[in-house]
Amino acid sequence: MRKKKVTMKDIAVLAGVSQPTVSIILNNSDRVRIAEETRQRVLNAAQQLGYVTRKPTLHSRLHHRIAFVVNSINMHDPFLNAVVAAREQAWQYNHVLVVFDYEEQSDIQQSLIDELSTGDYCALIYARNMLEAVDCFDLPFPLPTVMLNCYSKDPETKIPAILPADLAGGFNITNHLISQGYKRIAYLGGEPWAEPSQQRLEGYKQALLQADYIPREELIGYGNWSVQQSYLQTQRFLALSAPPDAIFCASDLMAVGCYQAIANAGLSIPEDVAIAGYDNQLLASELTPDLTSIDLPYDDMARLAVNRLLDKRSSSVEILTQRIEGEVTIRHSTIR
Repeated sequence: MRKKKVTMKDIAVLAGVSQPTVSIILNNSDRVRIAEETRQRVLNAAQQLGYVTRKPTLHSRLHHRIAFVVNSINMHDPFLNAVVAAREQAWQYNHVLVVFDYEEQSDIQQSLIDELSTGDYCALIYARNMLEAVDCFDLPFPLPTVMLNCYSKDPETKIPAILPADLAGGFNITNHLISQGYKRIAYLGGEPWAEPSQQRLEGYKQALLQADYIPREELIGYGNWSVQQSYLQTQRFLALSAPPDAIFCASDLMAVGCYQAIANAGLSIPEDVAIAGYDNQLLASELTPDLTSIDLPYDDMARLAVNRLLDKRSSSVEILTQRIEGEVTIRHSTIR
């Protein structure tokens, strides 16, 4: 069995700090002053988990640059993990990652195209913060390119794409709930048009059908990735004549709305209703009870993207589209 790679998120959970704090300490950054007690706690957690800090041995004074172009991102977006992982992986190849967040503004995009045309970049990671298909002409410049969390609408396009295995994720988390004996399992997705919602819903349905359970429309709702909307949808679920005994939320953030609605109804998790999330962010381990969730493997995807661009062995891979599965972390919110 493949040993799970220790990540900064794992260290953050054990040390009880944020992931950016772990990154600052392990990368010896002097941009932010960190209390010595916090620094030692993070270093001890890293050592306890067996985290290996890889240091390049043959760095020249002038480093090659990879452009990482993303449509939009903020500090609370799980996709930030991809940026951090890509930066670290690029450094192993003596490359510096330069991130461009252009917010899909045409004037910024034109400036970006001008910048990438200077010849100072050797490769491009073109990313979206939410899985979706894009037009090929959106790609800013004809550099060696890997698409991350997105893919071309044109099936003839020969650009490698690295995507999360959301259908498999929806299947696996639902299958876990079934294995715990839950029978009326509800699905709470993001926007119904969003591909991650659709893929996770399809995995949910496939797991139910495999267990000889019929997916029921009244047990499918959409929280639009919002705590408030998830709260309202959970209230609707609980008001059914036969309410669910488990709810699979398509994000950890939406699970917060479920927790609030269940508490306000005087019910308990998981005794009355089990809750499972998706993303496995630090939030999942801080809820009470802690939340069963599945990794959204942005860090693994980003490392693979860099390898596809810079590792001769990986760049020769003929598979254009690679889907990466996340691992289910079982916690108290679903255990009978």
